[in-house]
Formats: sequence, C-alpha cells, structure tokens
Amino acid sequence: MVEELKLLLIRPWFYAFSALSVLVLLSACGNQLSGSEKAAVQFYKSVWVEGDMDHAAKMLSNRVNPQEVRWRVDDTLTEAMTNPSILVVESPTDRQSVNTRTVLIHRPADKRDYRVTVRRIPGGRWKVLDFQQNYDKDRGGYISNDAYQRLSSEFPGVNWKRVDNP
Repeated sequence: MVEELKLLLIRPWFYAFSALSVLVLLSACGNQLSGSEKAAVQFYKSVWVEGDMDHAAKMLSNRVNPQEVRWRVDDTLTEAMTNPSILVVESPTDRQSVNTRTVLIHRPADKRDYRVTVRRIPGGRWKVLDFQQNYDKDRGGYISNDAYQRLSSEFPGVNWKRVDNP
C-alpha cells in the first residue's frame, strides 16, 4: 500500500518533468544554426569582433581578395572591443542554391547589418564568397534590401536566431 502511494505521488512529478524537458528540447532545436549560418557567424566573429585576419583569411574562397578583409579587421581593432548579441538568418530574398547561402547578421546594439555569402565545398566545410557591411561612413557600405528593419516588416515570419557572445 505504501509503495502504491509513493508511485501515485511520484508519477505526476515525473510527467511534469518529462513534459518540461520536451518543451526545452523543442525550443532549443528551433533556434539552432545551420552549417551556413555557423560559418557566417564564425567569419563575423573573426572580422568584426576579434579582428583576427589569419582566421578570416583561411575562411575566404580563392576569388575573394584578402585585402578586402584587412581594412575591416584594422577598423575592428581600433574600436572598443565588444561582443554584443547578434541576430542571424538565411536571406529570404536571395535565391539559395544547394551549396551557396547568403546569411544576414544584424547587431541590435548599434543597428549594424552584415551580409556573408558562403559556399559549401567538398568535405562539408563552408568558404566565404562575399561579405558586406552597411555602416562604414568612410568607405561606404551597401544600401540593401536585406536591411533588418525592411526584412522584419516585409517578412514577419522570418525566424531571426539570436546568438549571444558569438
């Protein structure tokens, strides 16, 4: 009788814990980055957070001039080192091929937008084909239809994934 009573008391807690675990797993799965998004975030971190020219250069495809990265890295090194959260999504406006993806990155802390186009190479790795930023007043930047504010209003269903401390 005592054992049956214990089971009756434990069972609701077990079900509640199981349901909570499933909800946590489902919510975590919905915010995971794809391989292309991970590569774009890695490149963003190398260039615009750490200013690591060596790592950024290793991520470039042969058709990208490393000097295009150099001034961005130098600019990053002159700014105060911060690593605010970012929002990431594969572009809903670009035609995505099987091996090429355009990943958009928005930094809410200063409203800067970045666009990184990556291509999957044999072995499952990703190389950077192109990259842009929209904020540099001295060197220009891109005026894009992929700006965060526009995409958020025109594509309200787009799932921006938050990355803390990329």
